[in-house]
Amino acid sequence: MNPTPSRLIFWRCILAITAPLAWLSLLNAFSLAQKLGLAPLSSKTWLVMLAILALLGSGSLLLLALSFTRFITGAWFKRAADLPGRLRAALSGARWLGYPLLLACLLAYPLILFQPYYANLLGKQVGLRLLLFWILALLGTQTLKLALPKLETIYALLITLLLQAAVQQVSLYLPDISAYPFAMGWSETSRFYWPSLFVGRLVFGQPVAWPILHPSLHFLLIPPYLIDAPLWFHRFWQVAVRFLLVGLIAPALIYRLNIPSRSLRWLSGVWIFLCLFSLPLYLHLAVPVFIMLWGFSAKNDRRTWLWLAVASIWAGLSRLNWYPVPGILAAALYFLEVPAANKGWKYLLKPALWCIVGTALAFGSMQIYIALSGLPNPADFYTSLSSTKLWDRLWPNESYSLGVIPGILLFSAPFWLVLFAAWRRMVAGINARNTSSLAWIMLLAELLVLFAGGLLVSTKIGGGADIHNMDAYAVLLIIITAYLLVGPRRRDVACNVFNARNVSTPSNVSSTPPWIIFALLVIIPAWFSVQGTAQFWQYDPASSQATLSALQKQVDKVNTQGGQMLFITQRQLISMHMLTGVKLVQEYEREELMEMAMAQNDTYLQRFRTDLENHRFAAIVVDPLRYNLVGEQDAMGAENNAWTRAVVKKVLCNYQQAAIFPADRIAIYVPQVGTQKCP
Repeated sequence: MNPTPSRLIFWRCILAITAPLAWLSLLNAFSLAQKLGLAPLSSKTWLVMLAILALLGSGSLLLLALSFTRFITGAWFKRAADLPGRLRAALSGARWLGYPLLLACLLAYPLILFQPYYANLLGKQVGLRLLLFWILALLGTQTLKLALPKLETIYALLITLLLQAAVQQVSLYLPDISAYPFAMGWSETSRFYWPSLFVGRLVFGQPVAWPILHPSLHFLLIPPYLIDAPLWFHRFWQVAVRFLLVGLIAPALIYRLNIPSRSLRWLSGVWIFLCLFSLPLYLHLAVPVFIMLWGFSAKNDRRTWLWLAVASIWAGLSRLNWYPVPGILAAALYFLEVPAANKGWKYLLKPALWCIVGTALAFGSMQIYIALSGLPNPADFYTSLSSTKLWDRLWPNESYSLGVIPGILLFSAPFWLVLFAAWRRMVAGINARNTSSLAWIMLLAELLVLFAGGLLVSTKIGGGADIHNMDAYAVLLIIITAYLLVGPRRRDVACNVFNARNVSTPSNVSSTPPWIIFALLVIIPAWFSVQGTAQFWQYDPASSQATLSALQKQVDKVNTQGGQMLFITQRQLISMHMLTGVKLVQEYEREELMEMAMAQNDTYLQRFRTDLENHRFAAIVVDPLRYNLVGEQDAMGAENNAWTRAVVKKVLCNYQQAAIFPADRIAIYVPQVGTQKCP
């Protein structure tokens, strides 16, 4: 069994986490009071809350300091530390209560934040949210110990944190399921509209060109159109297929690890799920990962080649930086599972071929897609290659407070600690000439390549607001770490070196990684999960229906005049037939327009400007437009300015607002009459 901290060290850690969270919460409480226009020291309710936070912070800090003295390390400390155990012993006849109480602790955090009042109060108060999450985790630990009294307290805490963070991740996506007829986010309308292009004859009565961005993602979102499903089902499908596809990686990886313990398999699955959603890994990018985990075979080359081809074709329809990923994953599994001894350079032949052929297949699949897509300009598919690079996004900035490099280093830290501990174990137990070191070198090289590629993609304008572009690197790191911790036992391969019983090590090299590494492997992904907040969309159905009616009247008016109506946004109203009689104008969808603006695609943008200047469209439906240039260093400032210059200004110079629906963030613009007015 893995080593556990002493009781004293365990409680020092608890106090060391609680104290700063309490003080940060105290600062958040004062900030919140100012935001609400309250005088906290003159309100009894606020005074009590502030006093509790101050007492918790100062008390935890004092006890932590005293724990390094003789005052608290003797019998007094033992009695205090045994208090939770005595309370659980008093309830030993009702151990069955532990599980429902644990469930209540797991659900409490998201349920509180689902309340609009508390969500508005705590949404930006990170300290208060972290403290609430932490206190509920401590309570959940005691309820789990009540149900399983023999479980070590440190593992009870880590299991509770793991489950609590997983529940939080699930809760972040549930509010996405709504019957609200309009888009609830910037790109949501695109995710509804673009899948319909693959079944254009069914939806629009005629074939149309296929989508430019993320074909594989939108291909996965076709099924609701096949049954003419309502909008709420489209939203449900997106959430369900995300959990299904990303979730499939967990059983696929566990299948390869061959973990004997059922409970450990389940906990490992939850941990893998949490890590992947903490990035987050996009749902269409999960497909080549679980294909390779299920399909790779160290003994059957035909099987490996078959599934490598399938995964690479899918990767080619997904993202440019994912072209080599299936081959890299196949090579990594080979290095982790196949002995290198006495093979020399031939050991690298198959992995090299997998990477080369896989990348070529990915590139070829995109070329075939472009040829079949029906779009006239193939260059539109490669706008990411010409987009502006924002190198400041790699470091703390207004768009992402952590910055991509600090963020991914924080996420990666516990994984690299596992790699370092395993490397020490390997070095201590093998001869310098043992060729298993070659597997280590190649695995590290793969990680470095994917790390560099992720950083490069993160600097592209439109990215760098989180660490999701580091997904390929993170996925490989998770796989390698899982093998090192619980993978198949093999002396000459860099996997599960902690359980290699036939390897002798010096006394200064631990046979198992320190318990703190396991703690960090749970705490850091849990910390990332708590950063997100979500609440159910609040709207007035009658008001939204009135907006739909107004849009329908505008459509009828334009049709009567024999004109065209451009929907830059809200195209799901057309594809799902919530509006009737709309003649689809396929060009200039919002996310496509934004991509071309960020890439400075002059050919595309000039065509857009010409159509506006010629008043090609009798009416345009889009978000309310405001000409507002901001500093490039502001949050998503470069993106705002690209959109403002390329789209907002050109629309407002040629069209004027005819109607606006602020509650639904929709406006209708019609051609200007008379002297041109520009912002």
